[in-house]
Amino acid sequence: MSAVNAAALERVNAFPVENLVLFKHYFDGADVFERLKPYYNGSQYRFEVPVGEFDSLRRFLREHGYDVAIVDHPEAYYVVVRQYSAHPEDVFKASVRHESADGYNCFLMNDRRAVEDAVAQGAVRLSESSLSLHSETLGDFAATPA
Repeated sequence: MSAVNAAALERVNAFPVENLVLFKHYFDGADVFERLKPYYNGSQYRFEVPVGEFDSLRRFLREHGYDVAIVDHPEAYYVVVRQYSAHPEDVFKASVRHESADGYNCFLMNDRRAVEDAVAQGAVRLSESSLSLHSETLGDFAATPA
């Protein structure tokens, strides 16, 4: 792919979670979705690709106009909301993953814009909360000691 074409690729953020790579995106084209269909988790509205199959799928998507990029610092994509409180509008829709810990709902957001939108509607960035991410599995949260 030429540099001009590479610059035109649509970016899709992907998050490694345990032995899977998670991402959420609307892909154009029946052939693309057909290739992705085995990885789609309809109840979570996301794609879950085993780590061993990710590179092949990533190459396929690149050939079809998508740059699927592993997010190096996923903690920047988390927002938190106190449990049993009103959630920002569409936070579930824009999140790739949801976990609960220490009285909070923790949402891994699809992209930086989704983070900004959630914060504008009352969510708090993980880095500004009393929680911290304690492992690379993206699901191990704990309260930070005061």
